[in-house]
Amino acid sequence: MIRKIFIPLEICKSSIRKKFLTGIILFLVNIFILSNTILYSDELLSLDSLLKEAIQNNPEILAAKKRWEASLARVPQAKSLDNPTVGFSFMKIQKGTLKLDRTMPEDRMLSVSQMFPLFGKLSLKGKIALIESQMFSADYKNKELDVINEVKNAYYDLFMNYKETELNEASLAFLKNIAKIAEAKYIIGDIPQEELFKINLEIASLSTHIRNLKEGQSAKRTRLNTLLNREPEASLGAVELEEDASFKVDIDSLYRLTIENQPELLMFSYAIEKNKYAKSLAKRSFFPDLMAEIGLRGFTAGGIGPWDLMMAFTLPFWFWTKQRYEVKEAITNLEEAKASYQAMKNMALSQTKDLATKVSIAQNKIALYKDNQIPLLESSIRASLSGYRSGKGNIMMLLDNERMLIETKMDYYKALVEYNMNLADLERIVGLQLIEVKR
Repeated sequence: MIRKIFIPLEICKSSIRKKFLTGIILFLVNIFILSNTILYSDELLSLDSLLKEAIQNNPEILAAKKRWEASLARVPQAKSLDNPTVGFSFMKIQKGTLKLDRTMPEDRMLSVSQMFPLFGKLSLKGKIALIESQMFSADYKNKELDVINEVKNAYYDLFMNYKETELNEASLAFLKNIAKIAEAKYIIGDIPQEELFKINLEIASLSTHIRNLKEGQSAKRTRLNTLLNREPEASLGAVELEEDASFKVDIDSLYRLTIENQPELLMFSYAIEKNKYAKSLAKRSFFPDLMAEIGLRGFTAGGIGPWDLMMAFTLPFWFWTKQRYEVKEAITNLEEAKASYQAMKNMALSQTKDLATKVSIAQNKIALYKDNQIPLLESSIRASLSGYRSGKGNIMMLLDNERMLIETKMDYYKALVEYNMNLADLERIVGLQLIEVKR
């Protein structure tokens, strides 16, 4: 005997509605997994072009360049003689009168005098001026490296803001879709009200965080614009960053490059050379300088009469105080320059080691997130989906897995930015670009 089984219409509708909502949830979650990024329509910014623009237009770099050019103009000045002195002499002027034309022609004299420093003093002054110009050149290079480092860090900072905004907006879109499903499930009594409240609280918190990120993005763009000497509110495109962290740290090579190229260290080495020349110049202060003068008589009478020649020498008479202590000062300055160079060298090498270590640590973090944690979390989401299909999973588990994936991706990009910032700081300390800029 065949029995007919009747199922209430309300139960059928409830079952169909649950299956339909479950299908929508799975569809939305799969869409999120396949596409969890938001594309920006802005034109991409090239870091290389920004660096070139900064070098050409940044006012601090231009000011340092002009200081260097001005120092070059002082080199020929330092090697030149002092200006000659031209004089007119009227002798035997009658008492009580200023009538110079009543003096005798032979009592009127035109004289030209010139001071001649002896024993290579001018040559040493020229060498000192040249070394000073090299110090200004190193300062110019140092300022250029400073600005390049600031542009790179501003660029990477803006990139992190883009990525953080992008990931949070993807998460917000996911939460809003889940909220709609949760509302439908709450209406049919499939989930408690607390779960719906929790989702809406997360949406509100995430929306506020995204607004704050976009406000901060404006300040970061202004920072980059001012480094480029643009208008503060000038438009900028989107930034990108290659996910390449393959720089090989060779600490011995980095030490050598730092000693050879670090501008501040070069300035201290130039200071040693300058003080060596200053010491030699101080020793030459014990020798006299020559002053020569030629006088022509009768130049107002239409011809040249007798002429006079005068030669005089400066007498370093106070050598036991002035010249001796001048040499002592030069020796002390030289010793101070050597000690300062060694101190600067120690600090530069220490910073090189520290930044090289930070680069390696960031590389380890990138490998951890990229090769281990992110794939594991993506597998976890797939497992959660499979469990949900079989009736063993729930919405909150999916939310937790999604949140962990977003946070881990955020940590990955933070490590990528940390790697690039530390590498930029390392280039600043070493004094040259270690890898080719492709961004």
